[in-house]
Amino acid sequence: MLINCDSTVATLEDVATEALHNLGREIVEINKANGWNVLEPDQWQTREYKIPAVLALIHSEVSEALEAYRHDDKENFLEEMADVVIRVLDATHGLGLDIGSAIFAKLKKNRTRGYRHGGKRV
Repeated sequence: MLINCDSTVATLEDVATEALHNLGREIVEINKANGWNVLEPDQWQTREYKIPAVLALIHSEVSEALEAYRHDDKENFLEEMADVVIRVLDATHGLGLDIGSAIFAKLKKNRTRGYRHGGKRV
């Protein structure tokens, strides 16, 4: 629980969700200013190539992080992980999706799962 300067109480979920929304907005503004195409909410229905292309870009950042790890390059690994988050926030904010609330809903679901649920090795 967090106390705001006006004495109202905010939960971690409230603060984090707002922060992620604001960060997503900032990322979209920077990308637009730099001439990059940004996803729009109506593109979910149009089934254009843009959403799969953005997902592929997210995947490419994960692959770059893996390469940094393989080369024991912590600094580059962290930068690539930041790129992953930036691309995810760019996509979700552009599509008008509330990633903060989705993260907290998923955490709530994960709390109910058993130890190493699903019987997978990794």
